[in-house]
This record gives sequence, C-alpha cells and structure tokens, in this order.
Amino acid sequence: MKLSDPQTLIANDPHRFKVVIAGRRFGKTFLSIRQLCYHARIPNKEIFYITSSYRSAKMIVWKPLKRRLLDLRWAAKVNESELSITLKNGSTISLKGAENPDSLRGPSLSYCVIDEMAEVDPELWYEVIRPALADQQGGAMFIGTPKGKGNWSYDLFRQEEHLNDWKSWQFKTIDGGWVTEEEIAAARQELDARTYRQEFEASFETFEGVVAYNFSRELNIKTLAAPDLRTLHIGMDFNTSPVTAAVYVQQGKEMYQIDEVHMLNSNTAEMAQEISRRYPKSQIICYPDPAGQQRKTSASGATDFTILRNAGFEVRAPRAHNLVRDRINSYNARLCSSDGIRHLFIDAKCKYTIESLEKFCYKEGTQVPDKGQWDHMFDAASYCIDYLFPIKRDRDPNLIQPQRWGHALA
Repeated sequence: MKLSDPQTLIANDPHRFKVVIAGRRFGKTFLSIRQLCYHARIPNKEIFYITSSYRSAKMIVWKPLKRRLLDLRWAAKVNESELSITLKNGSTISLKGAENPDSLRGPSLSYCVIDEMAEVDPELWYEVIRPALADQQGGAMFIGTPKGKGNWSYDLFRQEEHLNDWKSWQFKTIDGGWVTEEEIAAARQELDARTYRQEFEASFETFEGVVAYNFSRELNIKTLAAPDLRTLHIGMDFNTSPVTAAVYVQQGKEMYQIDEVHMLNSNTAEMAQEISRRYPKSQIICYPDPAGQQRKTSASGATDFTILRNAGFEVRAPRAHNLVRDRINSYNARLCSSDGIRHLFIDAKCKYTIESLEKFCYKEGTQVPDKGQWDHMFDAASYCIDYLFPIKRDRDPNLIQPQRWGHALA
C-alpha cells in the first residue's frame, strides 16, 4: 500500500514543522513511521518518535517500525530494551514516552515525531525537544486527534498563522481512504454528536461545562416497569466517604439505572452487605474502579476485589484505568448517540445520581473534571457503562504488511 493523497501532500510539503489534525484511522501511525524512515535515510541522524507513554510507543509503533526497517535491510542493530534501531548508515530511530520530559534532555536531534500531541505535556516541546532540534535545525511533525480549543494542540495548529516555517492540516477519517462509509455510519450511531465530530471529523470541539453534557431530565429519567432482577450490573467507586454504587438492569441495548447506593463513612464490605440485603436473590455483576485490584481497605488486608468476590459477586474490570475522556464519552454516547438515540435511563428515585450528572463539571476553561463532591457517583455509574459499551480505538489497518517507499540508504 502507498501513502494516500492527503498523506502524500503532508509528506512532500517542505515546511520544517508540520501539524496534522486527523480523525481516527486516517493512517496517522503509518504516516509517522514513513516520516521517521525518510529522515533517517540521511547518515548519522538522531530521530525520536514520542507519544504519551513508553508503553503506548512500544505497543503502537515498535513492531511495525522494526519490521519495515528489517524488510528494507536498513537495520544494523536493534535494541529491544531501549526501543531503538541503529541503521547501517549510522542514523538511529528511538521510541520514547512523554511521562518524564526531563529524561529526554541531552541528545541533539535531527527530527522528531510527536504522536497524539494532545495527550503530551507542552513542556516536552517548548523546554526539551525544540531546543534539542536547534543546532541541527531539525524538523518535527505533530500528529493526533484534536482535544478541544483549550488544549495546546489547538495553539500548535494555529502556529502557521504567524510563523512561516509551520504548516497545518486537518483531515477527517474518511479522507484517509481506509475506512468505509458503512463504518463511519456505524460510528455515528455509537458516539454522541460532539465526540463523533472530534474523533472522526477532527473538529476542535468545546466540552466546557457539565461532564454528562448529554443528560436530559426530560429524556433520560424513566422508570422501568417490573424490571427483571435476576441479573444486576453494578458500577462501583471505592472510597470511605462516600462509597457509591449504581445499580443497572440491561434490556437489549438499553441500560436502566434502577437504584443507587450512597454511603458515608463506610467501606467496601459494608457496601457488599447492603447490596446483598437489597437484592438477596439476584446475580450480581460488579464493574468497580480498577484500582480495587490492589487497594486494601479491610483489617485483614483483603483487596476490594477480594471482598466483593467473597460476597458472591462476579467482578469485571480492566487491568488498568481506561482514559478518563473515553469513559466520559462512552457514558455520554449512551445518554444520547450522535443519531439522537438514547440508550441509558435513570430512575427518578436515583436522586444523588441525577444531581451528580447535573453538577459534575470540568474545571473552568479545561477538559479536566473537577474532582470533589459530585464525581464519585458519576465514576460508579460510568465504570459499568464504559466496560459494557467502550469507546473503540482501532489499530491502524495499514500496519499489517511491510511497506516500502523507495528510499535507498545514502
């Protein structure tokens, strides 16, 4: 497979600094690897690929990059522990995580790709990478999906307005040519409108205000007549004051929150006892905070997960927290998808949940949820929804086969 027309436009552009805002599965990773290899074809260059974490860099880029360089017979030495490849011409490509910007200080760089730049601390660019490019007059490509106008990626996108060596592009998912119209239509049904525009149309959306922005008292408050209590799905947030739980019944694609538990000065064991008291004949499936796998709250040293399992509950949770924004988006998508369909309803008696949905807000001018009084019940409610109806982040389909771009080593 070759570069698509939009990718070719970006690759051939002569500007030193490039900012690419693109929808999911546009081929961002494929383009990133092409740029890394293209600049490494020149002898004795130091090239960095940086993304939000070391783990992400290894998971997303390492294998396809290594496969391509070996296939092209460019690689002289592969360092698995450091995620670096030295080429026969003396150039080196290294993959880095952005968790600790200070750890990346020191090297003089020839070129750098910063992937998913919206998830990266701006300090990394302004204080570390930009100075490292100075003596070689190296270039950089920033690439990723947008994250609102309050994020620094929006400022980067607008750099071309007043700096001659910057150029920006904005492409929708469909522009990449790798995703079908049917898949786009399915995503439009799965996601709420603002998330769909952000993730698939690469739009800089504004998400200020309440976190549960799709919640409507008129449309999302509904009492389910004669709910089937044989199986209950319960989202749970571990604290001591309060410990919270959202009790759901599932009917097809619809989720109905029929009850809530909000206990002050309590613990996981007391929460399990309360749930068993209210629903002694139900099969209980819990979707708790993933931190409960390690968190120990009982005198015996048992973890929260162990306490729940000892109470006879089934526990379902990812091994680590999903991105907070993905969990928020999955919850809002069930409240109302982009095609206007609502799949999540809350019983009117769940007063604390309803109040939390209306009062849990972002910090002013940011997309950072304001932790405090109202986040606990939202977390409990959204852990369950996010597990059952997650926001899907697909891998780039272009990475299946080794690709060649016709470069020869100098």
